[in-house]
Amino acid sequence: MLSPVISTFPEGIDTERSFLNALVIVFSPQSPQHLKSSFNHLEETLGRDRSDPLSSRKDRTIDIDILEHSDNGFFSGEQIGERYYRNLFNDRFDASFLSTITVRGHSLGKTPTTIYRNLCASDEIVVQQGQQLNNHGVKSTLAGQ
Repeated sequence: MLSPVISTFPEGIDTERSFLNALVIVFSPQSPQHLKSSFNHLEETLGRDRSDPLSSRKDRTIDIDILEHSDNGFFSGEQIGERYYRNLFNDRFDASFLSTITVRGHSLGKTPTTIYRNLCASDEIVVQQGQQLNNHGVKSTLAGQ
């Protein structure tokens, strides 16, 4: 599941640019540690330089954090510290901050979206939009699973 995408001005970062923020619920048999390692690799592939001691204060193409983990597939959102993330999780946000991103020809970001990976066709397709983020019905998979 992908939440709506909101634009926020980053705090504690040396930038003049806004960030696009979204919550993604991922179902995976991998441990949170293995997923974080995969996410770090993705960030580095997209240009993030973790060797720079000031990297946490600089602009970055992408920043992926695991905010909550669940063994049973249900998420409360209570462990999420940033207010705008909790608001995204609970579908309470200011619509004037919504943004749209395009993934493989699909416009995403205005409403929660379930993304399903068709492993036979090796292609992601959007199968459902408009569902509440914490009311998911389709289990998504990551590449290689």
